[in-house]
Amino acid sequence: MAAAWNGRLLNSLFMVWRTPDELWADLKRSIGLYVARAFDLPYVDDEAEFMRRLDARRDYRKNVTPNGGVVPKKEYQLEYNLFLRSWCNAVRAMIAPQPDLIRKFRVTPNVRLKFAVELEENVGRQLDTALPHSDAWVEGPWGMNCHVPVMGDIERNYLFFYKIRDEASFSDDFLKNAASYKDMQWVLQYYEPDRELRPLVGHINVSDYALIHNTHREASCGSRISIDTTIVPGEHEVHPDRMGEYLDTVPRIGETLLVKCHRSVNDAIPDKASAFAHYTTGNLERISLLDDGTAANGNSKPPFL
Repeated sequence: MAAAWNGRLLNSLFMVWRTPDELWADLKRSIGLYVARAFDLPYVDDEAEFMRRLDARRDYRKNVTPNGGVVPKKEYQLEYNLFLRSWCNAVRAMIAPQPDLIRKFRVTPNVRLKFAVELEENVGRQLDTALPHSDAWVEGPWGMNCHVPVMGDIERNYLFFYKIRDEASFSDDFLKNAASYKDMQWVLQYYEPDRELRPLVGHINVSDYALIHNTHREASCGSRISIDTTIVPGEHEVHPDRMGEYLDTVPRIGETLLVKCHRSVNDAIPDKASAFAHYTTGNLERISLLDDGTAANGNSKPPFL
């Protein structure tokens, strides 16, 4: 994959792809605009000032999940689509040399705001990302994690990775589905911290589900904003509760597809249908912009997410 996409391997399970400057600037600004609207703030280009204003709005929880996921709503669906367009453009550029490697693309990427101090309601949750975990436990077992640190205190508030002690000890059981990260902490006896591996800023960081990771905050760190999502290479299925989030190809937002939000900022974020479902389930609708009768997602899945 790294060779096919002109990426760079940091180890055998971790690839980085440098985002071209123009695409990176567009992606970063679109995320800033989206997050600003979700927190009812004016956007400013000064990153330090923007993060300071976000920290001051910590108690404004209408549009953020306990785990820091920024939830799309009607009032700022324009900004959400601008973010999706920027993200899809970046991914399309990454996979351009060999796009057929990706067979499923998730159209619900997470924009996460990880405050310097964990949100109180996230502490002790079954899916608290401060716990070491693999995305396979709720989405897998086949897939790869995409992580993009975007702004904030990325040096001290980051994803921390673990490597397997002995590759011969690896078992498929390490990647089985689990409704709680707590149920899978036994896997850590086969892993050890990888203090040399760090996600790179300005890059799309792609890691195999076999790499365990968790949110790590050093003392006196600041808040950060990042993208967390998944891609699926090869002919593999995802968890049934997540199927509606995936398309067969990377869409061209604004040309072939728009995403409509059904919930307002005054609507509470509903409980997920299951531990494996996503917080956008039931909120988003795909709107085809094609005039030839072709489904916007390129397959027979329903347009609702």
